[in-house]
Amino acid sequence: MSSKKYDVLVIGGGAGGLVLALILAKKGFQVAVLDRQTRPEPLPRGEILQPNGLKILDRLGLLHELLNTDVHLNKQVHFYQASGTHLCSVDYTTLPAPYDYSLILLPEVLQEILLQRVAAVPNIDTYWGTAFESILWHGDCVAGAKASREGAGLDFSARIVVGSDGAASRVRDAFRLPYQAHAYTGGYVTMVVDRPLGFEDDSRYYLGKEQIFGAFPVSRKKIYLFYLTPTKQLEAIKARGLQSFKTEMLSLHPEIAALFSAPLRALSSWQQTAYMRCFRVKCKRWLTHGGTLLGDAAHAMNPHVAQGRNAAMEDAVVLAEVIAHCFKTDDFSQTALAAYEQARRPDINVLQNLADEMVFFWNAGAPPLVWLRDRVFKKVQRRRHLHDKLLGTIAGIQSRPFNLRDRWHALRP
Repeated sequence: MSSKKYDVLVIGGGAGGLVLALILAKKGFQVAVLDRQTRPEPLPRGEILQPNGLKILDRLGLLHELLNTDVHLNKQVHFYQASGTHLCSVDYTTLPAPYDYSLILLPEVLQEILLQRVAAVPNIDTYWGTAFESILWHGDCVAGAKASREGAGLDFSARIVVGSDGAASRVRDAFRLPYQAHAYTGGYVTMVVDRPLGFEDDSRYYLGKEQIFGAFPVSRKKIYLFYLTPTKQLEAIKARGLQSFKTEMLSLHPEIAALFSAPLRALSSWQQTAYMRCFRVKCKRWLTHGGTLLGDAAHAMNPHVAQGRNAAMEDAVVLAEVIAHCFKTDDFSQTALAAYEQARRPDINVLQNLADEMVFFWNAGAPPLVWLRDRVFKKVQRRRHLHDKLLGTIAGIQSRPFNLRDRWHALRP
């Protein structure tokens, strides 16, 4: 049994965990990052870096490098009814410069940049292909973790252990933290295809009755498509065949067929797609003595708000400062770590509640709810203060939920 000693152990090698490691290493701490995967596996889907995430990457000196790769700088997101009517455009250019845009990219692009930076930092050790097994305890305080790699056991001792291992977090269970996990009925079949001629630079949503089709450019040549699909119906849909599924998508909106018939012809196998299940995780608390959670492990939310990776990076910035204070005071208790959760939970609550409200309306199938959803979108288009509040929350630059007055403005004639 090999034993390793570090100041901080991060379990999970996603963006939030890697950003935390980089910030802590810059402060002089010895950090270990372990992850079950040997290397990130490319997935046929895209993701959005919002202005709050861009700001963090800029502070780390990584944004310029990212902008020099083949990613899509996005200025607007357009929403359409299935019938063809334009409902609303969300305009990032109304935000303060320099972060008046979002970036849409393949997940592995940012991950590779983070991994290269981490590999160049001498006080960060990475353990890929290493599976977390259990927490090591000293009384009621986390003292480290047991892991395994290629059949060999590894013991890690650390003053702080951070669980950044996703919505299905095993670290959360090992910390004995009570939580509620909700699986949404709908997830998304995702795919990346050639970007068709005639598709402008902005992203698009097409909304029908219990139907959502999204088209987001991720590079100069590729576009990310996703289609709302009930999890319980996925196997039956696959049994009917890929061609039947493509026909259903293309029939949602006239423009979809015109733009995507040719790119989708190249989609010949379900293996060229992925299924993204959607979860919400609410923990009674995020931390224990000597241990805490970060990102989806603490607060997974529906992807409608497009804040998962961005929120995890925001967690990392706050948590790094709290951890530094813990070392300064030699206090790693739950009370000492509580400042992290106190700072982040209010914003997370707003995002999770907004995500659930979006699911209720965006995924609606009942005609009265569909009518209400479309009416609200049209009001957001016409009433600047509603647009700005919605965009500011999703962009991560403010956290102001819609109040009763806002809702009245969104519904009144």
